[in-house]
Amino acid sequence: MTPTLTACVHLESFGITCVRDLTPDEVLSRLGVADQAPYPQFTDEAAMGQFGHGFELPAVRVCASGGWTFLLDVEAHGRLLQSPVLTRLSRGAEAVSVWKLLSHTTQVSHARDGELLAEFDAWMFEPAEGADPVRLNHALSKVGFFVDEDSDSDDCSDPEMALLALEREFGLALSPELARGPLPTVSLPHLKD
Repeated sequence: MTPTLTACVHLESFGITCVRDLTPDEVLSRLGVADQAPYPQFTDEAAMGQFGHGFELPAVRVCASGGWTFLLDVEAHGRLLQSPVLTRLSRGAEAVSVWKLLSHTTQVSHARDGELLAEFDAWMFEPAEGADPVRLNHALSKVGFFVDEDSDSDDCSDPEMALLALEREFGLALSPELARGPLPTVSLPHLKD
């Protein structure tokens, strides 16, 4: 089964962070970018022209769907996957993040109530580690991670399997039409390093 989220990102290089039970404005406030309002509305392509291709200024496009706020990296910077950022976003809430950069590995993190619960790096061929990795490991194993090399598995790539795991386990639902359309876009200069 192909996850719907695969149609929302470029599989070879993407970052998507999702925060449950916070509005986009609350999430942007936690990211320290509320002073950028009113936020310009950019499609993925337009955002790449503004923030991508060597500008090295991390940015995200923001939308809400199904009780989650979605933060879509512009040019897959992966800054929201960093533990201090993800734990700040998860205070009093829950957050999951997945990042894939070209030939690099797929990484997934899960945080809740300001605590990083699990981190997973597909390159390591090991289950997620952290304060409470059970839920993330369960989700990842259900889609085909951690299977024996000799067993039959789907032809899904690591990024597809990671997106499918999060989609199923956390109930993430984002319309590709919404993700591809113009969305509020903010730069994250303080997360540059």
